[in-house]
Amino acid sequence: MSKTKFILSNDFDWCPDKPITMQTYKLLVNDLSPTQFATGKAEILYKSDRFSKKFKSDPNKLYDYLLLHPIPVVKRGKKFYLVDHHHLVRGLYEALNDQIGENLAVYVQVMFDGTSLEQTRFWNAMFDRNFVYLFDANGGGPKTPEKLPDHISKVGFDAYRSLAWLVRDHHGYLKNNKPFSEFKWANYFRTRLLPKKQGILSGKCDFHDFLFSVSKKGKIILTDEGEEVLNEALFLAMGPEAAGLPGYLGR
Repeated sequence: MSKTKFILSNDFDWCPDKPITMQTYKLLVNDLSPTQFATGKAEILYKSDRFSKKFKSDPNKLYDYLLLHPIPVVKRGKKFYLVDHHHLVRGLYEALNDQIGENLAVYVQVMFDGTSLEQTRFWNAMFDRNFVYLFDANGGGPKTPEKLPDHISKVGFDAYRSLAWLVRDHHGYLKNNKPFSEFKWANYFRTRLLPKKQGILSGKCDFHDFLFSVSKKGKIILTDEGEEVLNEALFLAMGPEAAGLPGYLGR
């Protein structure tokens, strides 16, 4: 299959070996190394559909969107660590990788260059800045940074992270800038909402198996069981036990 060339604005350079902090550059998606083990499938499918539609209707709209949402990265040697916007990058990859392949690119801003730091000091600095999340798709961990996936396509799906995003989208809590906010909500639901017994017996023990589908128009459509799960999660989100979580609204 022939690949489409994905050209960002020539007003921006490709990220050099010695980048200027917080200056906007271009970088290939294949050059980005994730700093978390999991994402939410629902949010990625939603973003993927939006990006695909933007690219088909007018690629310039997608370029403008990416320019308004530069990807924060940290450089160390030849590696560029993706420290936020994992869902954006994965959504873009899902939408356009088949068409564009290795030419798929994004705008980035380098937060700092940790090339001079030895490995332990580097990861300590990343941890102190909340630039790395070392828990897997089942909430297990922390794991060692060496086990992080080496490409955005290898990051797993956390069903409860999807549920947390759906709860926020249905006004169960406020969008906020607290580090790993949705993962904190995901873990809250993980300990309180389990798949129903009949779901486990039929092999549907993951919310991704039955919670939602995506329509041809790119909308998230909840199943009947998904509506039930979401309503229970919304109730839990308003309860007093959730009061310490970021974006809590209360009853």
